[in-house]
Parts: sequence; structure tokens; C-alpha cells
Amino acid sequence: MGLGTGLGLVVAAAALALGVGGDPSGWFRPRAYVEVEGRPVAVPEPAPADGRLLPPVPVTTSGAHAFLHTAPDGSPVGYDPCRPVRYVVNPAGMPDGGDALVAEAAAVVSAASGLVVEYVGTTDEAPAVERPLIQPERYGHAWAPVLVAWSDEEHLPELAGEVAGVGGSAAVPGADGRGRWLAAGRVVLDAADIGAMLDRPDGAAHARAIAVHELAHVLGLDHVDDQAELMYPVSAARQDLGPGDRQGLALVGQVACED
Repeated sequence: MGLGTGLGLVVAAAALALGVGGDPSGWFRPRAYVEVEGRPVAVPEPAPADGRLLPPVPVTTSGAHAFLHTAPDGSPVGYDPCRPVRYVVNPAGMPDGGDALVAEAAAVVSAASGLVVEYVGTTDEAPAVERPLIQPERYGHAWAPVLVAWSDEEHLPELAGEVAGVGGSAAVPGADGRGRWLAAGRVVLDAADIGAMLDRPDGAAHARAIAVHELAHVLGLDHVDDQAELMYPVSAARQDLGPGDRQGLALVGQVACED
């Protein structure tokens, strides 16, 4: 069964914003902007943080792995390890057992990456091919949390054919225009396909593997041409993270924090 990626790069432009107050160093502060629904929006300032939330995961395995977004030196672009990767769930169409499936998959990628992957509630946001990265009316002025939703090929063409899920995140600039991190990811799972798997006595592990695969896309992993890895684009006998998957997730979890 094929597995998709989804979500492309963000168009961003750095600009100088006039500061206020008596400190001359704040009169001209660099500020980055992203395009949201055709208009420039200032990149959100990161929430205050005091170092990593979890210790980095050491790289103890090696194998085929690839990153969806990379820096010029080839290092991965990932989520800020000093802040939680928050996710919301749209329960519309979710099959029985879907909530536990997502929670288990989130725990797997969190442990493998050293990132806090935190459930923060439900949402009515519908999955779409082009997702706004900032949605003030729904989530406030921060980056939108990762969306986990359920759909089918009639409502989301990306799920056409044997694709059971799609996932990915946008690569966005830091608030001052320096560096890039991931933000506003999404996972959309095919409700009928996953529901059918969960109805089979031996299907839960297969369904969980698909959810882990898509959440690994969200955290920055790309497909690889090695059937020994879970990030191989066609589901097979592999139902857990392979050595290259673990190496890749450990590396995306070791990116620098945003100041």
C-alpha cells in the first residue's frame, strides 16, 4: 500500500521591522514573513524555553534514511527540540480505536527522536491539500499545531488509489529570518483503509506502522529505497522502525533550538 508525503516548502522573505522603546538596539530588528493565503504574515516569535525538553537520542544504528528538508550543509531541518510538537485531532470519520492508534504512534516517534510530541485537544479543521500555516481565529498567532485527521480520496485526492495516509510539515524561517525549522505539519489517514485494518485481529500493528510512517514524515523523514526500513514507500512486512529510520529520527531530533 502506497504512502504519501504532502506539504511543500514555505515561501518566506526576511524584512526589517521598526522597533519601539528606548533601546536603540531594538529600533531595527530583523523579522521574517511567510505568505499565508496570499498575504505576508510575520513569523511567530518562539515561546520562551530553557533548553531541550528531552535529552537528545544518541545515534546507535545506521541504515538508509533521508530528510524532506535539509540545510545547505546537508543537515536535516527539524522541529525545535526546546518546544513541544503539539498536535490536534479532528475526530470526524475516525474509526474505533483510531485515537489510541495515533497516541501510540506519537509515543513511538517521540521516543525515537527525543522530541516531545504532545496532544493538545480536538479541532474542527478539515484536512486540505493546502493548509494555512498560521490560523489566528482557530489556534492563535503561533504556528498551527500538527493536524491529525481522517478522510478519503473523494475529499482528499492525495489518498487516491492504495495510499493509506499522507504526512509532512512545512520548513519555515526563524522569527529573525535566521535558520529553518519545521512547523504546521499534518497527517491525514484513510479512514476506510485504517478502519478495515483495525477490524482484523492482526491488523492493529499494520495500522500503527502506517501512522508511525506518516508522523515520521511530519518530523522530517523522507522515503527511502530500502525495504528494511519503515520509510520505504510501500507498506510490507515491516511494522516497526528500522535501523535507518531510528538513525534519521535521532538526527532530526538533534537540530538546534530557536533562540
